[in-house]
Amino acid sequence: MEDTARTKRAPRGRTSTSRNAATLEQDAAGQAAAKRARAPKTTKAADTAEPRPYHHGNLREVLVRCGKQQLSEVGLAELSLRRIASSVGVSQVAPKHHFGNKEGLLAAIAASGFRDLTEFRFARLRPSMSAEQRLRSLLSNYVAFATLHPTLFHLMFSPQFRSTQVHAELDDAASQCYHTLVRAASDYLAAQGKADEANAFSIARVAWMCMHGVATLTVDYRINPLGAPKVTSEQLASQTLDVIFAGIRGLNGIQP
Repeated sequence: MEDTARTKRAPRGRTSTSRNAATLEQDAAGQAAAKRARAPKTTKAADTAEPRPYHHGNLREVLVRCGKQQLSEVGLAELSLRRIASSVGVSQVAPKHHFGNKEGLLAAIAASGFRDLTEFRFARLRPSMSAEQRLRSLLSNYVAFATLHPTLFHLMFSPQFRSTQVHAELDDAASQCYHTLVRAASDYLAAQGKADEANAFSIARVAWMCMHGVATLTVDYRINPLGAPKVTSEQLASQTLDVIFAGIRGLNGIQP
């Protein structure tokens, strides 16, 4: 489906303007395959067997999934390594072995959140979409994801992760998520005969910042200032996208 908290992690490479819808679909397939590979394998017999301790091959992923669930249920303040270890049924030192401390666990949860965001937006792309429709979809579903997972969304952009090169997994997941948007912007410009790599980065950055503002105001319940006509988050996202694309067209001489 990004310069406040995480833009410093974003552009780390060059984006080819020749990548098109097929590339986005391949990325979507790759994200889905990676998710299946990370998921613990189960069998029918295992489902009905007595519970047993998680082996070292999947414990980290189980701890992250449990952490995401508890983050949603009890909030960041109540989340702890001890609580998660107890829920999973392992010793209290097990999470420390994988994450070191609570910040390490939260960074892993945030990284998982960025992967979820990427998969969430890819899943809503369709082969029949035009380049503009794909870009609009990635941007609008950024807001949709934040609305569905507000606590996780706040954690993903937490100021405690402002410094880069501290949590490599988080940096990588955030960068991949952002570059999905850059590729879509590049495809859009190419489809209009305006291919420009530097411009694609600029469009992706500004468009993301606008939609991040909508997402943040939405999850904080502040999209309807006193005295202003009331709108839904979907309406506000659509209005914002109209302004974004009007600006892109005007600055690049693109006809509607």
